[in-house]
Amino acid sequence: MTQIELPEVDSAARVASRVLRSLEFGEPASEVMDSRPTAVAWCFVGLSGLCVLAMVGAGILGSHDCRVAPIPLALGSQTEVSIALPANTPCTILVQSGSATLDGLRIEVPPERGTLTPRGRTGVVYRPRPGFKGADAFDFLLSGRSPAAYETATIRVRASIN
Repeated sequence: MTQIELPEVDSAARVASRVLRSLEFGEPASEVMDSRPTAVAWCFVGLSGLCVLAMVGAGILGSHDCRVAPIPLALGSQTEVSIALPANTPCTILVQSGSATLDGLRIEVPPERGTLTPRGRTGVVYRPRPGFKGADAFDFLLSGRSPAAYETATIRVRASIN
C-alpha cells in the first residue's frame, strides 16, 4: 500500500485526485495521512472534555448533597425540623422568608458531631463528621423585619445520620 504524506499546501482536491488516479490504474488504494489535527479532531477533543466535566460535576453535586425542602419561616416563632441523611453527606437547609426581609443569620447552638456553615441570609449547610452515624442537633436564628415589626425566628434541626 502506498502512503502519501501531505505537505502543508496540499488541498482536498489534490488528495482526491491522487487517490482516484491510483484507483483508475488498478493500483491498491493509497492511504492518505495528514499529521495535522483537523477542526473535527479539535471539536471531538472539546466535546469529550465538556462531557467529562459534566459527568464529574453531576457526580459531585448530585450524589454528595441532600437538600431539605425550604422551611417556611414565621418570624417571631420557633420551628423544629428533622432530617435523615446518609453518613458523610452534607445537607443544605434553606428558609423561605415569605413577606419578611431577612437581615441576618446567626448560629445559636452549633452541632456537636459536624460543622454548620451559613449560606447567605437564608440557610445553612450541615456537614456531619466523616464516618459519624447517629443523632445530632443544632439551632440557628434568623432576624428580619416582618410587615409588623423587627422579629427573630429560631430554627432547631435534629439530624439523624444513617
